[in-house]
Amino acid sequence: MSILISKIETLFLEGSLEAICFATIIYLTRKGTTILPLNEIKGFTERAVNTSLEKIPDFERRMKVLEVLTQTEIIYKNIVGLDAVKGLSVEQEAILNHSREEIDRNLRALQSKLGAPIADTDISLYSALKTNLISIDHSELTWRDPEANMIIADDSVLVKNLGQRQMQVFLEPRESMKCVLPTSITSRCVEFSNNFNRADISKVLKNVVHNKKWKEKESKLIKRTNHILGVLYEGVWNNPAFASSEIRGTQSEGTYVTDIIVPLLRASLEDLPNGDIFLSTAERQSMASKARKSFGPNEERSTHKTPIGKKPDVMVMAKYGGKIFELAYVELSRILCTRSKREDDSVKLWREALDGISFVGVACRPTNNQFGIVGIQVAGEDLYLNILVKDASGIPRYFHVDQVEIPFTKNTSWRVEPLIRLLLTLRNIMIVNQSLLIQALEQANTRPPRNATQSPTVTSPSHK
Repeated sequence: MSILISKIETLFLEGSLEAICFATIIYLTRKGTTILPLNEIKGFTERAVNTSLEKIPDFERRMKVLEVLTQTEIIYKNIVGLDAVKGLSVEQEAILNHSREEIDRNLRALQSKLGAPIADTDISLYSALKTNLISIDHSELTWRDPEANMIIADDSVLVKNLGQRQMQVFLEPRESMKCVLPTSITSRCVEFSNNFNRADISKVLKNVVHNKKWKEKESKLIKRTNHILGVLYEGVWNNPAFASSEIRGTQSEGTYVTDIIVPLLRASLEDLPNGDIFLSTAERQSMASKARKSFGPNEERSTHKTPIGKKPDVMVMAKYGGKIFELAYVELSRILCTRSKREDDSVKLWREALDGISFVGVACRPTNNQFGIVGIQVAGEDLYLNILVKDASGIPRYFHVDQVEIPFTKNTSWRVEPLIRLLLTLRNIMIVNQSLLIQALEQANTRPPRNATQSPTVTSPSHK
């Protein structure tokens, strides 16, 4: 029930005004191909209206939300009638039987882990999470839900209802990855925006754990910032392809990737201390995804003689001990991005990250709550930095570390500092990841990991 109410509330708060109507809510609350009774849908909607109105300052959006509960009976009858004659333009994806079995198995395993915390600091947290997990309707979960894949995300209903202290314990790995920008970096961003200066390049040093501190000297951070700002100067602010919103809207995803996103990633990830990384930009097949499918259910294995892994738009990869590891996945859109594309890529990212960290777990066991697989999403003008780690009990936690907007022109100079913060945070995370991975691989030479578990990623419908 809480998941359905949350979906409706998200529609009210973030959906387009055209989409805010009772017909949309009927679609959102469908279970498989079944339309819920009118009274149930109205009950969910009334609760979502009450909780949403106090969060909506915009008058027009408030009026649209208030209008939702008018003429519900006639809209419901029309939708049911269209459904009876197969007139609905959008079909609800049917959950495959083996996917439901995987979901049920994952939920049982998650409940079991939450009932037996390894770390003393997690005892109270796990108890609350288990209570919240039991309280949700498991039949509403699909392969698109992190909980069904054993992931407890920081925006999950399981976490939102935690007490303050429990919330702090859960979020501690994420918070330890965040650092306050030095004043010199902030000043440099302002100086760049005002003076439109070029930048130079530098190398950086390393450290091994997240402790809210940068792993580089401030002078090195400044030089790396200059390099990133140089990309903004040469590839973005002086690029006629992005000079105005009208021109930007006509650009393809490939232009966005080639001219802006990949250069920014290269600028932030060059000259890492524990060996160079490389970017795969040709939608290369993910080895981690392929490995999961190779050992997945019979239904999935039989789909292809040779399983085909997912193909992220970009992957950040590194080679250690003769083996290639996928350290980050990137999913991108055009500058004009639809809501469905944004949501689909968000789901795709944490699924790829879950496969990635499971793949690493077969080779070694990096420090929990520290090492993680990074997920970067570019949706329209927004850039999101996410990471998936495993806690002491091996439960995946997915964190939304940062979100910024791309500064396409000098007229959006206020976006520069947040972008620098995100990219330097990404670099900081990668430095720690490299150190922890190398250390774990060295330990695995004498103490190979035992009882390596397969990725709990739930199988998606074949057309996905």
